[in-house]
Amino acid sequence: MVGRGRRPGDQGTREAILAAARAVFLEQGFTKAAMTGVARRADVDTALLYHYFGTKLELFIASMAGLYTQERQAAAAAEGRVRGGVEIVSDFLHKWESGPEEPGRAFVALAQAASSSPEAAALLNQFVTQRIWRGGKSEPLGDAAERRAAMVGVQLVGIAWARYVMKLGPVATDSIDEVAAWFGPTIDSFTTAIHDAN
Repeated sequence: MVGRGRRPGDQGTREAILAAARAVFLEQGFTKAAMTGVARRADVDTALLYHYFGTKLELFIASMAGLYTQERQAAAAAEGRVRGGVEIVSDFLHKWESGPEEPGRAFVALAQAASSSPEAAALLNQFVTQRIWRGGKSEPLGDAAERRAAMVGVQLVGIAWARYVMKLGPVATDSIDEVAAWFGPTIDSFTTAIHDAN
């Protein structure tokens, strides 16, 4: 029974919880964020969070699932072209810096969760390998292409880790365009091989 003015579950409750959870996770990070804090932000009883999502990790994954959309990928596909490495790196970094929160904060939250949970690590991997340069396509790759796709993921996560978590040198301080120009050719070497292998 929900008490003292907290709103009960209804059609919009799940969405309100997800919006509140995303805000709390981005503000506080995965480790410090608490289910009670999310419940207060959503103005619901904490029990509803467990009812809808089960665990803090499951709530985190659900709240972050819509973080990375594929507008640029879809546009490239519609034009019948393969995105180059510079565009892939640029899109990747712009997504982490396009929200109202501190630039890179969403990546830091994902990185914290990925460091403590295989499920969250799988979410980060999905963001990188499926959503970012594959445009959300889910069909399996061949073995050789799968290995090269993993190399793309390694590069992108490494760039973001250096920029947002470690804040290392020019990778952290220079513009997205400059960083994309440095690493784009490396991404090209992998993506060209990926498409050749399929």
